[in-house]
Amino acid sequence: MKFEFSPHIAFQVKNYKQAKEFYEKIIGMEVVSASDEETHFKKGGINFYAENSDKGHTFFEFKVDDIAGAKKLLEEEGCRITQVYSERSIMIADPYGMCFHIWQEADKQQ
Repeated sequence: MKFEFSPHIAFQVKNYKQAKEFYEKIIGMEVVSASDEETHFKKGGINFYAENSDKGHTFFEFKVDDIAGAKKLLEEEGCRITQVYSERSIMIADPYGMCFHIWQEADKQQ
């Protein structure tokens, strides 16, 4: 099973409005889009998503070729599914405290 790092990282922040200003003006991240609950930044080829939340989690993202196989392997290793977005997109919590998103591209027409 191959897990390919995807250049997307989401992180949850307290004081969302102040955090958004900090990452934009002090750190120099480019704002791609923003709403009242999430800002999509870009810096150095990586996409960052600051989410308004007191939880303080950080989420990495991995692309897989076979999401069903990846899900089975991860569950066998003690991971749990925390959210299902679609049959090709799920959130996982590993047994060590990290959360991440795995997704599979749609099948390509041949």
